[in-house]
Amino acid sequence: MIRTLLALALALAPAALHAGAPLAPNADDLLVQRGRMLIAREHGEVLRHVFRKDGFGGPASNLIAGSMLSDAPELVAEARAKMTVEPQGRGLWLLRFPYVNVAVIETRRGVVVFDTGYAAIGPVLVETIPTLTAKPVTHIVVSHIHNDHAYGWPALKRRWPRAKTIASDLFPAMAAREVRLGGIIGRLNNQKIETWPTTPDRLPRPDIMFRDHLALTIDGERFDLFHAPGETEEQVWMAMPARRAIFTADYFQGFLPNAGNGKRILRHVDEWAAALRAMAALKPARLLPMHGAAMDDPARIAEALGITAEALEYVSAETVRRLNAGERRDAIAAHFAWPERFAASPLLDPQYNRPEDISRMVSLRWTGWWDGLPSHFAALRFEDEAAEALRMAGGLDAVDRRARELLARDPRLAARLADWAYFGAPGDPRALRLTVDVYLARLAEEGMPLQESTIYLEHAARARARLAAIEAGDDTDQKTGNGSRP
Repeated sequence: MIRTLLALALALAPAALHAGAPLAPNADDLLVQRGRMLIAREHGEVLRHVFRKDGFGGPASNLIAGSMLSDAPELVAEARAKMTVEPQGRGLWLLRFPYVNVAVIETRRGVVVFDTGYAAIGPVLVETIPTLTAKPVTHIVVSHIHNDHAYGWPALKRRWPRAKTIASDLFPAMAAREVRLGGIIGRLNNQKIETWPTTPDRLPRPDIMFRDHLALTIDGERFDLFHAPGETEEQVWMAMPARRAIFTADYFQGFLPNAGNGKRILRHVDEWAAALRAMAALKPARLLPMHGAAMDDPARIAEALGITAEALEYVSAETVRRLNAGERRDAIAAHFAWPERFAASPLLDPQYNRPEDISRMVSLRWTGWWDGLPSHFAALRFEDEAAEALRMAGGLDAVDRRARELLARDPRLAARLADWAYFGAPGDPRALRLTVDVYLARLAEEGMPLQESTIYLEHAARARARLAAIEAGDDTDQKTGNGSRP
């Protein structure tokens, strides 16, 4: 308890200075928005490729994707229209929405809801649950703080105010961080910054909190809840022994787990794998994930949990082995051997992140932020390095030529040169054109993971909008700067 209170105090203290202050798009946000519109109009085929697997295991929705914290009527209508209700046995349903699922469990006298989805899902749950059963919602389990899992909670709580909310005892501290870090988390989540909460009022408030394991009996039926750091520090999963069912939150996703996300708070690869092993040890007959399709074949479930755990364990062990052998982190990730049994498994499709991204998350956790290059220990603006690189190369034209030569055979290196151009010659149309061309080509690469794609799309959009401003004779955008967020 002392640990939880201390973490909460540390998270809340700085936020108190800004509590309630509205967030608003800055100049760079607006620049990227304009650039996205231009690229969508000019390069629709690239965008279709980028978002080929945008649904995160379910249907996609351009309307909802960037507004998961809003419950505007048009978003609620979209969530309602794209929802499917899948019976999963007596008194058990999986409600599938764009990007995420919600589980509904009927007990003898009430309803338990596992996860609440994003904000627009809340009103749809309030409408839909009474069509499944006349019983009231008595318990709401919130697996973790992410915006596609926690923000449907207010609507449920308004409709069933006596419902008890269950979460890890680390949840309040994580909720406080959502508020404190709203600007950066919102932007890195590609959300409309004006929808991000500036107070904890819209976030779940747990009535029942636990550490490690909670055995809860509801209407004579046992619910086992387990805390295990994974995507977030406070994440939980649930088992119902009598029904041989497990509710996997974000531990199991049906593709290579999103454990190496370079734009999120630290992820816990070892504990994630251990949670999957613990699930498999229960020998479940039904797996209800919060992303993707349910499973009801015990053998298939065991295989899915096992190979996913094995893959995470392999990344962790191989990364640590090579770190201990004295290899640099960048070399480990750049030449990361991925066994064929993993590469061939559809359950480990790297549609969202790559194995080497997970390796970099492991390295970051155990070795800090320094990458092993001596000059990188002292802070230096990349703009300064890029400007000097352009001078050494003989100017922007030379770098432009070389980057375009490299693009077909070594696109990663071409992109590094394009970054030298963009940051070393800010405002030069040649640098902006090179940036757009290189990153649009990268976006079109076969098998490009979605998370990497969103980074490249944002940067190409920024460059395209700045180029349009120059061509229109307006250099205002050149003065906004983006050195703090490339």
